[in-house]
Amino acid sequence: MRGQSLIELVVALGIFLIVVSVSVFLILNSYIAGRLASEITQANFLAEEGLEAARSIRDNNFGDLTNGNYNLLISGGNWQFAGTSETIEGKFTRIITVEEIDPDRKKITSRLTWQFTQDRPQEVTLVTYLTNWQ
Repeated sequence: MRGQSLIELVVALGIFLIVVSVSVFLILNSYIAGRLASEITQANFLAEEGLEAARSIRDNNFGDLTNGNYNLLISGGNWQFAGTSETIEGKFTRIITVEEIDPDRKKITSRLTWQFTQDRPQEVTLVTYLTNWQ
């Protein structure tokens, strides 16, 4: 009897530890997945903002879409290209790349990168093509 109670206690303790371990793993994994989804959503919005800013620059003057890598700033109520990259909220790095397809078409790439964790970099890239329609 006494040996059987000891075996039952060891089995019960083992089952309890497995249940606790699985529960902790699931909770932590859920938190990490939620945080990643939130950051990807934010990065998508910032990348789309970069494309919309390039459209605005094109609408003001197609000639301002010169080839290169840029960051964005607002001056006088209008978007403008400046520098080569920008850091947003101390986390995201955004680079807007303008490439010439032909004299009346440009490829615009809005790329955001950030470190999700020390060993896990993340990136969101959106691309559009703009034409000199005016």
